[in-house]
Amino acid sequence: MTSNHLVIIGGGIAGITCAESYCFVKPNDRVTILSCSPILKTVTNVQKISKVLESFEVFESKFTDIEFSHPNIKVTVCDVDSIDSKNRVVKTDQGDIKYDFLAICSGAKPNLIIKDSPFVIGIRDTDSIIDLKNRLNGAKRIVIVGNGGIALELVHEIKDCEKIWSIKDSHIGNAFFDREASQFLLHSKQPEQEEEGDNIIFENGNPNHHTLSNLSTPSKYKNEKGSALGPQWYSKYNFNTQEQQQQDHAEKTVIEYNTQLDTIYSERPPSVDLVDGDTKQWPVYIKLSNGRIYGCDFIVSATGVIPNSVILTKNHAEVAVSEDGGLVVDENMKTSIDRIYACGDVCFVPWKKSDLWFQMKLWSQARTMGRYTAQCIAKQSAVQAGKSADEIDEICSLFDFELFAHATKFFGFKVVLLGLYNGQTLGIDPSDDSVNENNDKGIKIYKRIIIGQQYVRIILEHGKLKGALLIGDTDLEETFENLILNQIDLSNYGEELLDPDIDIEDYFD
Repeated sequence: MTSNHLVIIGGGIAGITCAESYCFVKPNDRVTILSCSPILKTVTNVQKISKVLESFEVFESKFTDIEFSHPNIKVTVCDVDSIDSKNRVVKTDQGDIKYDFLAICSGAKPNLIIKDSPFVIGIRDTDSIIDLKNRLNGAKRIVIVGNGGIALELVHEIKDCEKIWSIKDSHIGNAFFDREASQFLLHSKQPEQEEEGDNIIFENGNPNHHTLSNLSTPSKYKNEKGSALGPQWYSKYNFNTQEQQQQDHAEKTVIEYNTQLDTIYSERPPSVDLVDGDTKQWPVYIKLSNGRIYGCDFIVSATGVIPNSVILTKNHAEVAVSEDGGLVVDENMKTSIDRIYACGDVCFVPWKKSDLWFQMKLWSQARTMGRYTAQCIAKQSAVQAGKSADEIDEICSLFDFELFAHATKFFGFKVVLLGLYNGQTLGIDPSDDSVNENNDKGIKIYKRIIIGQQYVRIILEHGKLKGALLIGDTDLEETFENLILNQIDLSNYGEELLDPDIDIEDYFD
């Protein structure tokens, strides 16, 4: 029996899922994981929420534990230098490694707003979180720049320290929420940490600058190759040290909407009045695009990531890449170079199995892609081994790409995103109440809002459910997932779909 050697670059969620899934399908093949760190990200406590949705935890494992659990997996801790696709060799600082198939799961690196500054850190992996914890020890004010998932989590988790939050959009969590949903999160108390004083203060009546009081909610970062943190990473870290807890810090978050970082000053700018007449001397000062200047202890850059694809592109100018440098893959997750595959944040998926799925750089999709890539490589090896078409079809399935589905947690609330949850590709603003009136696109939007508990919004097109955003414990995710997948006509139900006094599961049982 012919045995293949699969080499995987990357020890994050996509890489480890790919390795473990391949071992399940092809237990007699060899798998080598090339990781820049001896700590790998493994998935544990997987729970099926519905047919598509699942939740899981990410556990940091020593590479020896992976090798012990999977005898045909070998982990090499090394830095990858280049790839010789002609001779099928990966060149590393530990020597050359030959492969039959190669999967690039190298993830992405932080898109730092300013590079090479000792006052700016990016959040990506465990090392960067440790750096953040060390810097927070004694910090009184920090600036967070960015509006994605990492920024939302940091603003909520970091306490006993004033936060200036600069976002380029008109509302928080722009990638996940519309304006109304983001306001629900800001105005809603967290059930587990209700404290007197949770409120929103609009300064000078300006909605573009407000303070959210009591939001209950080392050297510069160098490792750009580390694995992504994974779901609810913040639950593993206590950002409030004993020293911080003993200090009487003013805990508040100032949100600066529609702004970007303009300038960093290493000392107090001369003849400049800081916000609120601040006279304290700070290690660093920042000027925002709206002209406001703040002093702070350091700056967190949470402005997204860039695919870490240079491993392949630097010696393969012909490889197909996307605008942001992601490795373009086909329906089998294969790059434009023979026998080289890619999955996770490093890749770009131009194809669509369904109009209800789209790519986002999320840990849930990294896991899905890792599993599917393993199946595709196994399929290709089966073709080479002369297997029948029936056996090959059983190996590979595109079902996971039928529907966008993601479950996470923001500001203490469970959040479920299904299908075109924000009206993606439908050409509408889900915050616009006039969408339901005289809509020539046949789109209807229904909402259920219980302040402090639930926010539910569904989007229908010509009577068929296209997307759902669920915040809080709604128990509606499985029902809505099935309705989106089945695409049955719901025109006759209207607002009854969200009537809290009606169990809609009984309608479609």
